[in-house]
Amino acid sequence: MSASTTITLGLCQILVAAASEAGTMPTKSNMTKIGKTYKDTANINQDAADVTEHFEEGKSAPEVRKKSKKIPKVTFSLMNPDPAMLAAYIGGDVDNTTGEWKFDGDEVVANKAIYIETEQGLDFAIPNGDIEAVVNGALSASGIVLVDFTITPLAVTSGKAIRAIPKVAPSNNNSQSPT
Repeated sequence: MSASTTITLGLCQILVAAASEAGTMPTKSNMTKIGKTYKDTANINQDAADVTEHFEEGKSAPEVRKKSKKIPKVTFSLMNPDPAMLAAYIGGDVDNTTGEWKFDGDEVVANKAIYIETEQGLDFAIPNGDIEAVVNGALSASGIVLVDFTITPLAVTSGKAIRAIPKVAPSNNNSQSPT
């Protein structure tokens, strides 16, 4: 058995497009860069499974363990919010006359297809991602206004909710498109 040599690191960009409940991922050329990702904020994390254990009376070792795995989630922050971005990812709308973002909290945000392009190793594709975005800013001379994102992959009718795509070897000079 050969040892894996894949080392995934670095973030190049995060791309978005219309979500696909069918599980079809758009090509990278049909996606748009979501914005400027704030340095060192992009993460992909998976919570530990919920575990239910069943024991025989008087025994400390479980007879059965039932695990319910959790889907990995992607988090990152964007540093360039404008009214259109706020409306698209937090909710609300932009007043066509004043250009103001207006929000009251009951707006629905559309799901998006998300493609996380890394510097090397594996890229990650989410064909149907639920977006939870919130404003997080320090209004000071040394602070910055960010929009914090949590992307949760949702079920699709064909394929899987999240995919890890190996990059083409650098010697090929080909870019890997989501499948």
